[in-house]
Amino acid sequence: MAARLTGGFAGLSLTRRLLLLAGAVVGAAAIAWVGLYLAAGSGIAKGTTVLGVPIGGQSQAEAAATLQRELRDEVRAPIPVRADDAQAQVKPSRSGLSLDVEATVAAAGARSWNPLHLIDSLAGGDEVAPVPAVDRAALRLAVDHLAATVDRPRVEGSIRLGAAGKVKPVQPVDGLRLRRDRAVDALVEAYLGDYLDGGARVSLPTAVDRPDVSAEALARAAEDVAVPATSGDVTVTVEGAQAVLGPRDIAAALTFESDGEGALRPVLDGEALHAAVADDLVDVEDPATDATFRIRNGTPVVVPSQQGREVLPETLAAGVLPVLTQSGAARAVTVPLEASDPEVTTETAQGLGVVERVATFTTYYPTDFPPRLQNIHHAADLMDNTLVLPGKVFSLNNAVGERTEARGFAAGFIINNGKLEVDFGGGVSQLATTTFNAAYFAGLEIVEHNPHSFYISRYPEGRESTIAWGYKDMRFRNDSPHGIFITTAWTSGSVTVTIYGTKRYRIESVKGPRYDVKPFSVVYDPRPPGTTPGTCVATEGVPGFRVVVTRVFYEHGQRLKTEEFRTKYAPENEVRCGSSGPKPSPSPTKSS
Repeated sequence: MAARLTGGFAGLSLTRRLLLLAGAVVGAAAIAWVGLYLAAGSGIAKGTTVLGVPIGGQSQAEAAATLQRELRDEVRAPIPVRADDAQAQVKPSRSGLSLDVEATVAAAGARSWNPLHLIDSLAGGDEVAPVPAVDRAALRLAVDHLAATVDRPRVEGSIRLGAAGKVKPVQPVDGLRLRRDRAVDALVEAYLGDYLDGGARVSLPTAVDRPDVSAEALARAAEDVAVPATSGDVTVTVEGAQAVLGPRDIAAALTFESDGEGALRPVLDGEALHAAVADDLVDVEDPATDATFRIRNGTPVVVPSQQGREVLPETLAAGVLPVLTQSGAARAVTVPLEASDPEVTTETAQGLGVVERVATFTTYYPTDFPPRLQNIHHAADLMDNTLVLPGKVFSLNNAVGERTEARGFAAGFIINNGKLEVDFGGGVSQLATTTFNAAYFAGLEIVEHNPHSFYISRYPEGRESTIAWGYKDMRFRNDSPHGIFITTAWTSGSVTVTIYGTKRYRIESVKGPRYDVKPFSVVYDPRPPGTTPGTCVATEGVPGFRVVVTRVFYEHGQRLKTEEFRTKYAPENEVRCGSSGPKPSPSPTKSS
């Protein structure tokens, strides 16, 4: 029987024998494969860890719970970063970075039919890198905040021209900026990395922003242009009249800018040059005149503009620039008179829609203090006939100018530290209050107004404004599509501001009751009473209070909108002059 079997197998062809042998091998491998699969178990490979946390042998759900529990502190640990010399920390919880637990567990893997994985499962798992979840919008926002502490703008070199021809180059400084997109990628890559074990700070990429002009080019411009430019006078001749530009005039008008090729080029401000020689050219220049308005029988009428013959600023600058590097007699230039156009032409004025009275307001005041009257009337005259184009902002400080004795103002009453005192320009707040109310009832946008610190009975409660040169102003914007024209008028005891344009709204003002009333105190001022600067002005006390005034806009008979003005008045102290009581504390807060 054995001989027959052996003989039967031997009798098979070579091909059939090979096929049978291969089948036997495959069968044995399949049995081994199944055995490995069963031996590997159903969980994650034994010995697998994530940031040192063992999850081997666990199901995916168990591994996820383990990672969430054991890595709670690590996923929230701040990332220490460095960008150039700046150091900071990025908090993952506020920056869109977190651990993607499901993706991390999936990367660790569970049982599969892959033979390599099955062998790895029996031999022991590996350390698996955590997979971050990234909210890139939140991370970009965090990087933008970080950049605010890293970025520094480049500083272009410049040349500072001082008095007496002193030239001082201001050196250029490199700028620095955080490369935001790359910083985002660097943070994603570094998250849950070596820094958890006390590793080095994460380096974020930066870029240097170099100035257009080098220090060497700056030095050449200073030596070749700035120094000779301010070394002496330049004589300007116009129609036989001569004017002189001194080194100070040239220094005030001369600046430098990059030429786009690494060098500095000089630039002259023609307006500044013209202002420096204007007084010497009054006999030859005929300035252009802007169109304006005259009020005739209560209606605005256009006063036409006029073309002039003047030295044009751009022509003056172009003529002076080439001679700045010359010396001696060569520092002279002849400039022609040319036709000059007004800024506001007749056609422009005719199209501004200044056709009717929009609002007018009058305030009244006592007439027993002539310096105060002088200031009110002079300021009103300076402000009279002011045209404000659409979109522009009117400033009472700009219209009236600084209140000084040289400009025609007298010493009048102002408020300083809650007391009346005497200083130049006192009383101009009467005009400011009147202007505020005219703009208020014209429906114009109030940009700035500053109520007095305490209430003055001749003004409307909650609708008044003080003013002080340099830090308090009365401003409004012409937010209408039309021009507005402002006129002023005064008598011995009143001042009126009228606004002309095109009426848009009917304005109603509603004043609420006084509330939060505060009693006044008695203040002792050891200075003697008087009406000159530095003396004491005695006053009676007035309680403080709060009040709300509502501006109501009506358009075509319909209520359109409202606007509230909330005002707080401090108590007006009773001031006793020459008394021996407590001295008032000094304060720089002044208003006229």
